[in-house]
This record gives sequence, C-alpha cells and structure tokens, in this order.
Amino acid sequence: MESRSPPCLPLHTHFYCCIPGTPKLTKKCGNCKNKLDFGKEFVCCSDCSDPTILIKDSKLGYCKSGAELSIQLKPQETYHWVVGPWMKCSSPCDGGVQYRDVACYGNLSDAMIKHYPVDDASCSADEMPSRQEACNQQSCGDSNMTEPTDSKRSGMSGWLVALILLLGLVAIGGIVFTSYTYYLRRTSGRSGFVYVMMEAYS
Repeated sequence: MESRSPPCLPLHTHFYCCIPGTPKLTKKCGNCKNKLDFGKEFVCCSDCSDPTILIKDSKLGYCKSGAELSIQLKPQETYHWVVGPWMKCSSPCDGGVQYRDVACYGNLSDAMIKHYPVDDASCSADEMPSRQEACNQQSCGDSNMTEPTDSKRSGMSGWLVALILLLGLVAIGGIVFTSYTYYLRRTSGRSGFVYVMMEAYS
C-alpha cells in the first residue's frame, strides 16, 4: 500500500524529511568550519554540518543532518583614527614644519581582537587629525641677540682657565725650586756650609 503523504525529495536524507525553516540566533557558528558567510552574519547548523539555504534574503534553509539551522551576527566593526608622535621640527627658527603618522584602524566589538590597520577611506575624512603643523615660529634674529652674552660667558670661562693654569705652573715652579735648593744643600760639604755662614756674619 502506497503512502498518501507527499514525498520529501529533494529535501530528505535517508529516512528523515528535512523541513526548511529560518535560522535561530546563536553564538556557536564562529567555531564551525562548515558555515556560510552572508556579510554581516554567519549561517550554520547546530552540529556544524553543512547548511543548505533555499532563499538567501530570508536565510530559509535546512540542515541535511536534521540539526537546527542557526545564525550568528558578526562582531560589529568600527573605525577610528590613530595618530603617532610629532617628529622633529624642520627648522629651529623662522618657521618650520613637523609631521606625524595618521592611520585608520578598525576594531571589533570582541575585546579579544586587537585593532588592526585598514584603508583610510574607512574612517571619516572630516574627523581626520592633521598630519602636519607649523612649529618654531620665532625669528632667528631673536636668537642671535643672545649670542654676545654667551660669548662673554665663554670669554670669562677662558680667563678663569688661564688663571688656574698660571697658578698651577707657579706652584709647580716653586716646588721644583725648593727641591733643587734642598738637593744642593745636601750635596754640599760641611766646610762649604760654614764658609757661607761666616761670610754672612762678616
């Protein structure tokens, strides 16, 4: 006797009729290798088997294994500008320019994933920080006015060094003279020493 129920071909697997349905929200699709990427979400089967989608817009489909069809929203991606430190000014005075690195980075709502560089077009151009700015606007003439003072200081320092060296030479000369005199007295005979003393008293 033939069955009066309609056949489930082609939506069947062995002895189980596959009933199409819309996927239910889950957080397990990210761990499945067999999943379908629909841009902002993943579609998978609860047992990670191959899902079959009949209508892409509504995600209507089924799992051949009889498992439940599931859908998981991808982590929300946001973009922001990241700036680096300012580089050295191009001129010490009379106006210069300094630069810094500015790049667009993306990050996901998942805190486990660090931000990553993306194309600058992904970030808002109106919110982009400046990559360069003016620096050292003071006149170079102002800095030259302080040079005489510096030269005077350097001149005074030179005189002090010369004076110290001169005193050092005088001290060394005194030590040498004293040592030489003491050496002559030690090497002279006693008679000579008495003769000198008598000459002094005569």
